Amino acid sequence: MRLRVNLMPWREQRRVRDLRRFQVALIVAALMALLVVMLLDQLARSRLARQAEALAAHQAEAQRLDAVMAQIEQLRESRVSMLEQHAALAGLRARQGALPRLFLELELAMPEGARLTALRVRDGQVQLSGQAASPAVVARLMRELQASGVLHALELVHLHNLQASDEFQLAGRLAVTGS
Repeated sequence: MRLRVNLMPWREQRRVRDLRRFQVALIVAALMALLVVMLLDQLARSRLARQAEALAAHQAEAQRLDAVMAQIEQLRESRVSMLEQHAALAGLRARQGALPRLFLELELAMPEGARLTALRVRDGQVQLSGQAASPAVVARLMRELQASGVLHALELVHLHNLQASDEFQLAGRLAVTGS
C-alpha cells in the first residue's frame, strides 16, 4: 500500500506566507526609503533656509558697508574741498601784506621822470604800465624794484618811444612773504 500524501496545500501555504513576508518587507523598505527621502529633503530645505538667511545677512552687511563707504567718500571730498579752501586762504593771508608793501616799494623806487598809468595784480602776477622820460629811467625803476625784493622775475614787456616820453609795460611776480 502506498500512501499518498498531498503536499500541495502545505507548499501553497508556505508560498503565500513567503509572499506575505516579501510584501511586508517591501512595504517596510518603501516606507523606510520614503522616510529617508523625507528626512534628506527636510535637511536640504533647512540648509537652504540657513544659506538664504546667511546670504541676506551678507547682503545687508554689504549695503551697510556701501553706505559707510559713500559717507567716507563724501567726507574725503569735503576734506579735499576744505584743504583747497585752506590753501586759498593761506595764499590770501600770505599775500595780504604784499600789496601794501608793493605800494610802499613802488613809491620808494619810483625815480624822477617816471609815472605809473596802470597797475594790475591778478593771482600774484603784477603788470605795471607807465611813462618815463627815457629808457634809462625805466631801467632804474626795474633795478630799484628788483632790489626791493617785492617783485620777482621782473621783465620789460614792451617799451614804446612816443614824442614826449617813453611808454613802458613791466610784468613780474609778487613776492609772497609768510606771515
